[in-house]
Amino acid sequence: MKTSLTSGIYIGIVLILISVVLYVTNLMFETWAQYISYPILIAGAVYAQLNYKKSLGGEMTYGQALGAGVLAIIFASVLSAIYAYLLYAVIDPSLIDQIRIMTEQKLIEQGRVPEEQLDQVLEMTMKFQKPAIMAAMAIFGGALIGLIISLITAIFTKKNPSDVVPE
Repeated sequence: MKTSLTSGIYIGIVLILISVVLYVTNLMFETWAQYISYPILIAGAVYAQLNYKKSLGGEMTYGQALGAGVLAIIFASVLSAIYAYLLYAVIDPSLIDQIRIMTEQKLIEQGRVPEEQLDQVLEMTMKFQKPAIMAAMAIFGGALIGLIISLITAIFTKKNPSDVVPE
């Protein structure tokens, strides 16, 4: 738990720093910016798993590696969610309006929603675009992404305990 918490704090700090840079440079809503966090999460999961394996003396089962990676990313997600809540609720509440405008533009561009239903769809999506709900969804999404990433990275970081019994 301690190793995962420490690793999660490091991952969370890196994610927050990147988010701050994207916010300051006004690149938060660029499509490519949404994918920056994935390599960091992958590297963070591997880092957490390798540190945990080291603390166990160099041997770690697949399940232990999976747990270490998922826990680290959940801790990072909690930190990121706290930052996101503060960003959208306190630092710059106008970002919610920007999200609403972007959502409306995308819906119109896609043309899947009839004009007369556009207001209803936007009203429904705005219910989910509140800082507290966005933070909760970030934690849940982080846990899910952490599980997927850790399922894969644990394959490469595990080292099963040897079955040889010394005489």
